[in-house]
Amino acid sequence: MKNIFGPVPSRRLGRSLGIDVIPYKTCSFDCVYCESGHTTFLTVKRKIFVMPDLVFKELSDYFRKYPQGADAITFSSAGEPTLYAALGELLRNIKKQFPALPLVVITNGSLLWDPQVRKDLMAADRVVPSLDAATTEVFKKINAPHPSLDLSAVKEGLMAFRRDYRGQFNLEVLLVAGFNDHPDHLRQLRRFIDQLNPDQVELNTVVRPPAEVTARGLTGAQMRSALQFFPQDKSHIVGRYQSSTAAQLDSELASRVVAMVKIRPCTVSEMAASLGVEAADLAAVLMGLEQENLVERCSFNNVEYVRSAPTAPSHRPPGEE
Repeated sequence: MKNIFGPVPSRRLGRSLGIDVIPYKTCSFDCVYCESGHTTFLTVKRKIFVMPDLVFKELSDYFRKYPQGADAITFSSAGEPTLYAALGELLRNIKKQFPALPLVVITNGSLLWDPQVRKDLMAADRVVPSLDAATTEVFKKINAPHPSLDLSAVKEGLMAFRRDYRGQFNLEVLLVAGFNDHPDHLRQLRRFIDQLNPDQVELNTVVRPPAEVTARGLTGAQMRSALQFFPQDKSHIVGRYQSSTAAQLDSELASRVVAMVKIRPCTVSEMAASLGVEAADLAAVLMGLEQENLVERCSFNNVEYVRSAPTAPSHRPPGEE
């Protein structure tokens, strides 16, 4: 399947079946911590990159084959999902067809100043925008945004969306050591968060191999210390993924593994839990994929991950800037 991936082991959502309607690494940010690597096409122009009916058909085909195949449906890709101009139409159709599954959009929040983007997101059960910076200096340093994006407009977009949205509104703050974790900066973030009043604050850090080797995660003790700067009644540190209901081992395991690690590096245990397979079966598949140079192993913070081998060409939509 071209636009459906996973289920991916999510520390927040369990087995998250991903929908990716954005060409690889097309984004409005080029964040130093991005687990999908550097942005190859920096843009703020929305476009229908793939027809929504084709995406919906893939999703329907998946659930016919795996009726219990996910704990949530998530728009979260290697790029920014709100760049997809047919997002609202697709969200509404999915919610109508699969009302029991939480429909989640994880976004960098950079386009919420656009009224149409805010309208499109209203059909989601949960929207998780991010905000990593309280100042323009930190914003440019950690998120490396498109030149047209201004932090004040991003904040105004978050406030406008919060006023109108009736679903679960969680704000993610990702902390990078030496970039945005200074106490003064955390205090400034807290002041804005108090105004925004999200339902939850999800405090995160770098746990997978990032775009920039200088982007390092905070330790557990540092994260607990940083947590004290945020609203205590609604803030939590995002935990590690816990396994849930198993899926069935099938002949498509290799392609599912390739699709999973293309989006984000995973540990072997995460993949086994998410795909519902025995470690021995997964090890055999990984060996074959490594021999074909489709995946490779890497180490980050003394943890071994499997990631997509750097052989796939990057994609740039024609005629965009």
